[in-house]
Amino acid sequence: MSSGLDLELRDFVSETESFSTPDTTELEDIRHGYNQMCQHFQSPHSENLTILEGAVEGPDCDIPIRVYRPKDLIGLLPTLLYFHGGGWILGGLDSHDSITADLAIQAGVQVIAVDYRLAPEHPYPAAVDDCWAVYQTITEVPKIFDVDINRLVIGGDSAGANLAAVVTLIARDIHLLGFNAPWINGQLLLYPALSSEPLPSRLHQVNAPLFNASEMDTYIDLYLGRTATAQDKADFKIFPAQAKDFTNLPPAYVSSAELDPLADDGPDFVDKLKAAGVTAKSVVEPGLMHGWLRARHKTLGQKKPLPA
Repeated sequence: MSSGLDLELRDFVSETESFSTPDTTELEDIRHGYNQMCQHFQSPHSENLTILEGAVEGPDCDIPIRVYRPKDLIGLLPTLLYFHGGGWILGGLDSHDSITADLAIQAGVQVIAVDYRLAPEHPYPAAVDDCWAVYQTITEVPKIFDVDINRLVIGGDSAGANLAAVVTLIARDIHLLGFNAPWINGQLLLYPALSSEPLPSRLHQVNAPLFNASEMDTYIDLYLGRTATAQDKADFKIFPAQAKDFTNLPPAYVSSAELDPLADDGPDFVDKLKAAGVTAKSVVEPGLMHGWLRARHKTLGQKKPLPA
């Protein structure tokens, strides 16, 4: 555990680690511990929130979604399409339930959370296909979902931020091909996994609290169903920071964590966006680690505000 963490975050790390079983490699046990940990950090929903369950037809099966709507919003709604984190192998609608609920209330937007298929049972590109299918459906028939198509933002945390960036790039490419895909109006990427390059934080934060560089390599291999090849590492649908073209993308807000092997992914991606003329902002949260969203109720005994 890092001695640089403040008291509240040291407690958060200890609580989080209490649900893990370091000696196990059984995915079922890892998922059980992760789900218990997520439940431990859940917070009550606001009374000003309506929550709806549904599903979208996917390429191979129905994709569950959960919709969070502040009750004081009417008409077609500004919407955040959100993909959860969990290294592409963990999590779902319940693991990030209070995070997506808080985003809806604090930002005053509708949030549509997506329960994409997980690896290794469903390796790449299953998660990308599912996330794209939900994006495509809500943009083809936005009124069914009460989505204001002119105020649609896409986002996620960790692996979910990776998927959000991938979907945004695919949507841009469809525009360039002359098809009439609805425009995404912004990206919200939280401690994202974006790059296959050996960025300095991979070494400087190799043993960061809660998430280390070795775990990142393991998750990628499980996501792909194989060890990543040179071809994989150049594929923007796996590592969006490796795209050859960053022009004509929507504005991006990218929040990274200082104590994270992925700390440099956000700034690297934003530099590439800015060089292509895209409006983008990178914030590296000092003293925070990967997964800090779960600690938002602990910092100084108060809620840590979600990104503005």
